Amino acid sequence: MSDTIESEDPHLLSSDVEVHKAFKISRREKILAIALFLIYILTLFFYPHPLLLIITTMALALWLTFRASHLAVEGLESIGAFVGLSAYFIGVLSSLASNTPEAVVSALTAWRGIILANPELVEIAVLSVVMAAGFNILLLGFVVVISSRKTGEIDVPREVVEDDADLIRWTIIAMVLLVAFGILHYINQLTNGATVTLSHLPQLAGLMMVISYSLYAIYAVKKKPTTRRVKPSPKHNKRTSILLAVLGFIGIFIAGYLLTNAVELTFEFVPWTLLGIEELQRIVIMALIIGAAGALPEHGIAIVAAAKGKANIAIGNTLGGTTQVLLLIVGTVAIFLPLPLDAEVLLQFATAAGSLWFLKRAMTDDHKVDIFEGAMILLMQVFVFIIVLTPI
Repeated sequence: MSDTIESEDPHLLSSDVEVHKAFKISRREKILAIALFLIYILTLFFYPHPLLLIITTMALALWLTFRASHLAVEGLESIGAFVGLSAYFIGVLSSLASNTPEAVVSALTAWRGIILANPELVEIAVLSVVMAAGFNILLLGFVVVISSRKTGEIDVPREVVEDDADLIRWTIIAMVLLVAFGILHYINQLTNGATVTLSHLPQLAGLMMVISYSLYAIYAVKKKPTTRRVKPSPKHNKRTSILLAVLGFIGIFIAGYLLTNAVELTFEFVPWTLLGIEELQRIVIMALIIGAAGALPEHGIAIVAAAKGKANIAIGNTLGGTTQVLLLIVGTVAIFLPLPLDAEVLLQFATAAGSLWFLKRAMTDDHKVDIFEGAMILLMQVFVFIIVLTPI
């Protein structure tokens, strides 16, 4: 008997009505988007008020990030189904599309920092990727709490544990080793009486992180599942799928450009000193904003799925997205940019390792996760954000 069960809908590929459905948004959202765009144009060309321009640009970028990522995910899922990819690999592609804003915004911010010879922008770009991982941990807690709000606990499907258990274990080990490396670097300098310098994640280590994720993805695609899986079915016809994916990624890059401009304006016009905010706090605040903006699409998609009772989809996508950020995106950043292993970064890596271990242990012992475990993960990450925002 086949390992897959055909899941077909004769109406999915009937016409380009699917394009209209994919782009369909509520009337209230349309009015809000048009208003944001008009205000943005007015403040950019006719009434250049810095604060209003910063707020409008960030709001427009956030909205565009969410909508564009949704289109990219829709298109990639259907393209993957047409090509005959497995449900797991389609999930990997969807997660990549959801995480693209984080990579784009960080890359553009770093590029602007290099062009303008502004080291603060480069530091924000690097730290924002780590903070995005923190928001993914926060999302894990939210998803579990929302999914288990009625019964107090949720069943975790076997395929979720089966697909990601090994990758979660490796991610935990990698994060623990990075924290140990950073701490030992400082201990060694202090014991030898040397001048304390900032430690950085080695480029080769970043490369190994990228290779490890890539190899696991290849292995997961090729391995034979132990349980019967539903064969993915495309939601749109081929032309529509490609159009949605292309428009989605174009929108993501535009949103990244807008958000990068907003960051530059914030640095230039916000009176940080008068507000009593120190330089390190300023960098952390901007990194948190960029990290939140990059993680917003995945947060929205997963929380909506959890609210609709699709806990397996929400938890699976969130776990996949978290390991993807920590290994693939952080590793890629470390290859091209110096990724500092300072206190904030080490603390976030340690939190990620602890949260993943906590959730994996909860899933594997009885294939259930309860609302208390979700709340503890959520509170743990909020606790870390409070600490990194507190001046030393």
